[in-house]
Amino acid sequence: MKKIFTLLTALVLGASAFAQFPAVGIIGSAVPPFDWSVDVDMITLDGEMYGAIVTCVAGEAKFRQDDDWAINWGAADFPAGVGVQDGANIPVTDGTYMVIFNRTTGMYSFQTSFDVTYKVDVTNYLAANTLDANGLRVGGNFTDNGATVAAGAVANWSPADANSAMTDEGNNIWAITVSYPVASMGATQFYKFVNGDWGANEGTDAANTIAVDSCGVDDGGGNINRTYTLMPGTVCYVWDACTACGVSVAENAIANLTVAPNPATDVVNFTFEANNAAVATVTIFDLAGKAVATQTVATSATTTVEMNTTALQAGSYIYNVVAGDKVATGKLIKQ
Repeated sequence: MKKIFTLLTALVLGASAFAQFPAVGIIGSAVPPFDWSVDVDMITLDGEMYGAIVTCVAGEAKFRQDDDWAINWGAADFPAGVGVQDGANIPVTDGTYMVIFNRTTGMYSFQTSFDVTYKVDVTNYLAANTLDANGLRVGGNFTDNGATVAAGAVANWSPADANSAMTDEGNNIWAITVSYPVASMGATQFYKFVNGDWGANEGTDAANTIAVDSCGVDDGGGNINRTYTLMPGTVCYVWDACTACGVSVAENAIANLTVAPNPATDVVNFTFEANNAAVATVTIFDLAGKAVATQTVATSATTTVEMNTTALQAGSYIYNVVAGDKVATGKLIKQ
Protein backbone atom coordinates (compact mmCIF):
# COMPACT_ATOMS: atom_id res chain seq x y z
CA MET A 1 0.00 0.00 0.00
CA LYS A 2 2.83 2.42 0.80
CA LYS A 3 4.39 1.86 -2.63
CA ILE A 4 1.09 2.66 -4.34
CA PHE A 5 0.59 5.77 -2.18
CA THR A 6 4.07 7.03 -3.04
CA LEU A 7 3.51 6.36 -6.73
CA LEU A 8 0.19 8.20 -6.72
CA THR A 9 1.88 11.15 -5.02
CA ALA A 10 4.39 11.17 -7.87
CA LEU A 11 1.58 11.08 -10.44
CA VAL A 12 -0.10 14.07 -8.82
CA LEU A 13 3.03 16.11 -8.28
CA GLY A 14 4.78 15.30 -11.54
CA ALA A 15 7.79 13.23 -10.48
CA SER A 16 9.73 11.62 -13.33
CA ALA A 17 10.77 8.01 -13.72
CA PHE A 18 14.28 7.38 -12.42
CA ALA A 19 16.66 6.68 -15.30
CA GLN A 20 18.18 3.57 -13.70
CA PHE A 21 14.90 1.64 -14.01
CA PRO A 22 13.52 0.00 -17.18
CA ALA A 23 11.03 2.16 -19.06
CA VAL A 24 7.46 0.84 -19.18
CA GLY A 25 4.66 2.27 -21.28
CA ILE A 26 1.16 1.48 -22.43
CA ILE A 27 0.42 1.31 -26.15
CA GLY A 28 -2.54 0.55 -28.38
CA SER A 29 -5.58 1.78 -30.24
CA ALA A 30 -7.18 2.79 -26.91
CA VAL A 31 -4.43 5.19 -25.81
CA PRO A 32 -2.86 8.27 -27.45
CA PRO A 33 -2.03 8.49 -30.33
CA PHE A 34 -4.55 5.62 -30.76
CA ASP A 35 -2.63 3.66 -33.41
CA TRP A 36 -0.06 1.29 -31.79
CA SER A 37 2.82 3.56 -32.86
CA VAL A 38 3.95 5.33 -29.66
CA ASP A 39 3.96 4.34 -25.99
CA VAL A 40 2.41 6.46 -23.27
CA ASP A 41 5.25 6.58 -20.74
CA MET A 42 4.49 5.52 -17.18
CA ILE A 43 6.06 6.85 -13.96
CA THR A 44 7.98 4.68 -11.49
CA LEU A 45 9.86 5.32 -8.28
CA ASP A 46 11.13 1.79 -7.68
CA GLY A 47 11.21 -0.07 -11.02
CA GLU A 48 8.33 -2.28 -9.94
CA MET A 49 5.16 -0.18 -9.61
CA TYR A 50 4.39 2.03 -12.63
CA GLY A 51 1.55 4.49 -13.08
CA ALA A 52 0.01 6.95 -15.51
CA ILE A 53 -3.15 8.98 -15.89
CA VAL A 54 -4.47 8.25 -19.37
CA THR A 55 -7.54 9.38 -21.30
CA CYS A 56 -8.65 6.42 -23.41
CA VAL A 57 -11.10 5.65 -26.20
CA ALA A 58 -12.73 2.27 -26.78
CA GLY A 59 -10.04 -0.02 -28.16
CA GLU A 60 -7.18 -2.28 -27.10
CA ALA A 61 -3.91 -1.83 -25.24
CA LYS A 62 -0.86 -3.61 -23.87
CA PHE A 63 2.06 -2.79 -21.60
CA ARG A 64 5.61 -3.09 -22.91
CA GLN A 65 9.16 -2.41 -21.79
CA ASP A 66 11.67 -0.03 -23.37
CA ASP A 67 9.36 0.84 -26.32
CA ASP A 68 9.89 -2.63 -27.77
CA TRP A 69 7.85 -5.82 -28.22
CA ALA A 70 10.57 -8.12 -26.85
CA ILE A 71 9.00 -7.75 -23.39
CA ASN A 72 5.28 -7.05 -23.28
CA TRP A 73 2.29 -7.86 -21.12
CA GLY A 74 -1.36 -8.37 -21.95
CA ALA A 75 -4.55 -10.18 -20.91
CA ALA A 76 -8.20 -10.30 -21.94
CA ASP A 77 -9.43 -8.79 -18.65
CA PHE A 78 -10.59 -5.23 -17.94
CA PRO A 79 -10.52 -3.07 -15.82
CA ALA A 80 -8.08 -5.26 -13.87
CA GLY A 81 -6.10 -8.38 -14.56
CA VAL A 82 -2.71 -10.05 -14.69
CA GLY A 83 -0.73 -9.42 -17.85
CA VAL A 84 1.55 -12.14 -19.25
CA GLN A 85 4.26 -12.15 -21.91
CA ASP A 86 2.69 -11.93 -25.38
CA GLY A 87 -0.76 -12.13 -23.78
CA ALA A 88 -4.02 -10.95 -25.30
CA ASN A 89 -4.76 -7.29 -25.99
CA ILE A 90 -6.52 -5.59 -23.08
CA PRO A 91 -10.05 -4.47 -24.12
CA VAL A 92 -10.34 -0.87 -22.87
CA THR A 93 -13.49 1.25 -22.72
CA ASP A 94 -13.84 5.04 -22.98
CA GLY A 95 -12.68 7.01 -19.97
CA THR A 96 -9.92 8.75 -18.05
CA TYR A 97 -8.06 6.24 -15.91
CA MET A 98 -5.39 6.03 -13.26
CA VAL A 99 -3.49 3.06 -14.70
CA ILE A 100 -1.36 1.07 -12.24
CA PHE A 101 0.95 -1.72 -13.45
CA ASN A 102 3.31 -4.04 -11.54
CA ARG A 103 6.25 -5.06 -13.73
CA THR A 104 7.14 -7.97 -11.42
CA THR A 105 3.73 -9.65 -11.14
CA GLY A 106 2.03 -8.34 -14.29
CA MET A 107 -0.97 -7.13 -12.26
CA TYR A 108 -2.71 -4.05 -13.64
CA SER A 109 -5.78 -1.93 -13.00
CA PHE A 110 -7.59 0.91 -14.77
CA GLN A 111 -9.19 3.00 -12.02
CA THR A 112 -11.80 5.67 -12.75
CA SER A 113 -12.00 7.21 -9.28
CA PHE A 114 -10.16 7.64 -5.99
CA ASP A 115 -11.18 8.40 -2.41
CA VAL A 116 -10.20 11.10 0.03
CA THR A 117 -11.23 10.95 3.69
CA TYR A 118 -11.51 14.29 5.49
CA LYS A 119 -11.40 14.19 9.30
CA VAL A 120 -11.61 16.80 12.04
CA ASP A 121 -10.87 16.61 15.76
CA VAL A 122 -13.35 18.83 17.63
CA THR A 123 -12.19 18.11 21.19
CA ASN A 124 -11.01 21.66 21.87
CA TYR A 125 -13.89 23.23 19.95
CA LEU A 126 -16.57 21.36 21.93
CA ALA A 127 -15.01 22.47 25.21
CA ALA A 128 -16.55 25.89 24.57
CA ASN A 129 -19.27 25.17 21.97
CA THR A 130 -22.34 22.99 21.57
CA LEU A 131 -22.61 20.43 18.79
CA ASP A 132 -25.40 21.22 16.31
CA ALA A 133 -28.22 18.65 16.07
CA ASN A 134 -27.18 18.01 12.45
CA GLY A 135 -23.61 17.25 13.46
CA LEU A 136 -20.42 18.23 11.65
CA ARG A 137 -20.47 19.01 7.91
CA VAL A 138 -18.05 20.05 5.19
CA GLY A 139 -18.34 23.01 2.84
CA GLY A 140 -16.20 23.52 -0.24
CA ASN A 141 -16.00 23.56 -4.02
CA PHE A 142 -16.82 19.84 -4.18
CA THR A 143 -19.07 19.91 -7.24
CA ASP A 144 -16.33 21.70 -9.19
CA ASN A 145 -14.11 18.64 -8.64
CA GLY A 146 -16.80 16.02 -9.36
CA ALA A 147 -17.03 14.90 -5.73
CA THR A 148 -19.58 12.27 -4.68
CA VAL A 149 -20.54 10.17 -1.68
CA ALA A 150 -22.66 7.00 -1.70
CA ALA A 151 -25.88 9.03 -1.78
CA GLY A 152 -24.84 11.25 -4.69
CA ALA A 153 -23.03 14.46 -5.55
CA VAL A 154 -21.58 16.74 -2.89
CA ALA A 155 -22.83 20.26 -3.57
CA ASN A 156 -20.60 23.33 -3.74
CA TRP A 157 -20.38 25.24 -0.46
CA SER A 158 -23.60 23.70 0.92
CA PRO A 159 -23.03 22.15 4.35
CA ALA A 160 -26.80 22.03 4.93
CA ASP A 161 -27.04 19.46 2.13
CA ALA A 162 -27.33 15.91 3.49
CA ASN A 163 -24.46 14.68 1.31
CA SER A 164 -22.11 17.03 3.16
CA ALA A 165 -22.73 15.30 6.51
CA MET A 166 -19.80 13.83 8.41
CA THR A 167 -19.88 10.70 10.59
CA ASP A 168 -19.01 10.60 14.28
CA GLU A 169 -16.13 8.11 14.64
CA GLY A 170 -15.88 8.54 18.41
CA ASN A 171 -13.31 10.36 20.53
CA ASN A 172 -14.53 13.65 19.01
CA ILE A 173 -13.27 12.69 15.53
CA TRP A 174 -15.69 13.24 12.63
CA ALA A 175 -15.06 12.03 9.08
CA ILE A 176 -16.42 11.97 5.55
CA THR A 177 -15.06 9.91 2.63
CA VAL A 178 -15.48 11.56 -0.76
CA SER A 179 -14.91 9.97 -4.19
CA TYR A 180 -13.44 11.93 -7.09
CA PRO A 181 -13.00 11.14 -10.80
CA VAL A 182 -9.40 10.50 -11.80
CA ALA A 183 -9.52 13.61 -14.00
CA SER A 184 -9.64 15.68 -10.78
CA MET A 185 -6.38 14.28 -9.42
CA GLY A 186 -4.01 17.15 -8.72
CA ALA A 187 -6.79 19.75 -8.63
CA THR A 188 -7.15 22.06 -5.62
CA GLN A 189 -9.97 21.28 -3.20
CA PHE A 190 -11.02 24.25 -1.06
CA TYR A 191 -12.95 23.25 2.05
CA LYS A 192 -13.70 23.93 5.68
CA PHE A 193 -15.44 22.15 8.53
CA VAL A 194 -18.84 23.39 9.67
CA ASN A 195 -20.89 22.82 12.83
CA GLY A 196 -24.35 22.35 11.34
CA ASP A 197 -24.46 25.24 8.85
CA TRP A 198 -22.78 28.54 8.04
CA GLY A 199 -22.28 30.82 11.00
CA ALA A 200 -20.54 28.10 13.03
CA ASN A 201 -17.57 27.24 10.86
CA GLU A 202 -13.81 27.44 10.74
CA GLY A 203 -11.82 30.23 9.20
CA THR A 204 -13.88 33.29 10.10
CA ASP A 205 -12.60 36.77 10.89
CA ALA A 206 -13.19 36.10 14.57
CA ALA A 207 -11.32 32.77 14.58
CA ASN A 208 -8.70 32.87 11.86
CA THR A 209 -6.11 30.48 13.31
CA ILE A 210 -5.93 28.77 9.91
CA ALA A 211 -4.74 32.04 8.40
CA VAL A 212 -2.34 32.89 11.22
CA ASP A 213 -0.70 29.45 10.99
CA SER A 214 -0.65 29.63 7.18
CA CYS A 215 -2.46 26.42 6.22
CA GLY A 216 -5.34 28.15 4.46
CA VAL A 217 -6.06 30.84 1.89
CA ASP A 218 -8.24 33.93 2.08
CA ASP A 219 -11.35 33.79 -0.14
CA GLY A 220 -11.24 37.55 -0.66
CA GLY A 221 -14.03 38.18 1.82
CA GLY A 222 -12.05 37.72 5.01
CA ASN A 223 -12.84 34.02 5.38
CA ILE A 224 -10.12 31.36 5.29
CA ASN A 225 -10.46 28.09 3.40
CA ARG A 226 -8.35 24.99 3.78
CA THR A 227 -6.71 23.65 0.60
CA TYR A 228 -5.88 20.10 -0.45
CA THR A 229 -4.15 18.99 -3.65
CA LEU A 230 -6.31 16.02 -4.59
CA MET A 231 -4.74 12.59 -4.30
CA PRO A 232 -5.94 9.40 -2.58
CA GLY A 233 -5.47 9.52 1.17
CA THR A 234 -6.71 10.74 4.53
CA VAL A 235 -6.32 14.25 5.89
CA CYS A 236 -7.19 15.15 9.48
CA TYR A 237 -6.96 18.47 11.33
CA VAL A 238 -7.86 19.92 14.69
CA TRP A 239 -10.84 22.28 14.34
CA ASP A 240 -9.82 25.77 13.16
CA ALA A 241 -6.11 24.93 13.44
CA CYS A 242 -3.22 23.68 11.33
CA THR A 243 -2.43 20.88 13.78
CA ALA A 244 -2.72 17.46 12.17
CA CYS A 245 -4.53 14.62 13.91
CA GLY A 246 -5.08 10.92 13.28
CA VAL A 247 -3.68 9.49 10.02
CA SER A 248 -2.19 12.24 7.89
CA VAL A 249 -1.85 12.40 4.11
CA ALA A 250 1.83 11.54 4.47
CA GLU A 251 1.05 8.10 5.96
CA ASN A 252 4.57 6.88 5.21
CA ALA A 253 6.18 10.25 5.84
CA ILE A 254 9.90 10.80 5.85
CA ALA A 255 11.28 10.65 9.39
CA ASN A 256 12.07 13.81 11.36
CA LEU A 257 11.38 16.22 8.52
CA THR A 258 11.77 19.90 9.38
CA VAL A 259 11.06 22.76 6.99
CA ALA A 260 12.57 26.04 8.13
CA PRO A 261 12.07 28.87 8.02
CA ASN A 262 8.38 28.54 7.18
CA PRO A 263 7.23 31.18 6.28
CA ALA A 264 10.35 31.63 4.13
CA THR A 265 11.85 34.71 2.54
CA ASP A 266 14.99 33.94 0.49
CA VAL A 267 15.89 30.37 1.49
CA VAL A 268 14.13 27.33 2.99
CA ASN A 269 15.94 24.25 4.35
CA PHE A 270 14.45 20.74 4.26
CA THR A 271 16.17 18.49 6.81
CA PHE A 272 15.22 14.82 7.21
CA GLU A 273 16.41 11.24 7.69
CA ALA A 274 16.92 9.52 4.33
CA ASN A 275 16.09 5.97 5.55
CA ASN A 276 18.82 4.35 3.40
CA ALA A 277 17.62 6.01 0.19
CA ALA A 278 20.51 6.93 -2.11
CA VAL A 279 18.93 10.13 -3.40
CA ALA A 280 16.14 12.48 -2.40
CA THR A 281 14.14 14.95 -4.46
CA VAL A 282 12.50 18.09 -3.09
CA THR A 283 9.99 19.90 -5.30
CA ILE A 284 7.96 23.04 -4.62
CA PHE A 285 4.64 23.49 -6.44
CA ASP A 286 2.27 26.42 -6.69
CA LEU A 287 -1.41 25.86 -5.84
CA ALA A 288 -2.15 25.15 -9.51
CA GLY A 289 0.16 22.12 -9.34
CA LYS A 290 3.00 23.66 -11.38
CA ALA A 291 6.56 22.83 -10.25
CA VAL A 292 8.35 26.11 -9.48
CA ALA A 293 11.55 24.69 -7.96
CA THR A 294 13.12 21.23 -7.70
CA GLN A 295 16.37 19.74 -6.48
CA THR A 296 17.71 16.16 -6.31
CA VAL A 297 20.62 15.38 -3.99
CA ALA A 298 22.65 12.43 -2.75
CA THR A 299 21.66 11.62 0.82
CA SER A 300 23.45 11.04 4.11
CA ALA A 301 22.14 9.85 7.48
CA THR A 302 20.61 13.29 7.96
CA THR A 303 20.11 15.24 4.77
CA THR A 304 19.59 18.97 4.35
CA VAL A 305 18.38 20.40 1.05
CA GLU A 306 18.61 24.20 0.71
CA MET A 307 16.11 25.71 -1.74
CA ASN A 308 16.36 29.30 -2.96
CA THR A 309 12.92 30.96 -2.79
CA THR A 310 13.94 34.48 -3.76
CA ALA A 311 12.19 34.30 -7.14
CA LEU A 312 8.90 32.98 -5.72
CA GLN A 313 6.00 35.38 -5.32
CA ALA A 314 4.55 35.80 -1.85
CA GLY A 315 1.85 33.24 -1.12
CA SER A 316 1.14 29.57 -0.40
CA TYR A 317 2.97 26.64 -2.01
CA ILE A 318 3.08 22.85 -1.66
CA TYR A 319 6.33 20.99 -1.03
CA ASN A 320 6.97 17.33 -1.85
CA VAL A 321 9.94 15.34 -0.53
CA VAL A 322 10.64 11.85 -1.94
CA ALA A 323 13.39 9.54 -0.63
CA GLY A 324 13.13 5.91 -1.69
CA ASP A 325 9.63 4.64 -0.82
CA LYS A 326 9.05 7.49 1.63
CA VAL A 327 7.21 10.69 0.85
CA ALA A 328 6.17 13.85 2.67
CA THR A 329 3.91 16.62 1.43
CA GLY A 330 3.05 19.87 3.16
CA LYS A 331 2.50 23.60 2.92
CA LEU A 332 5.20 26.24 2.45
CA ILE A 333 4.52 29.96 2.81
CA LYS A 334 6.64 32.55 0.97
CA GLN A 335 6.63 36.02 2.51
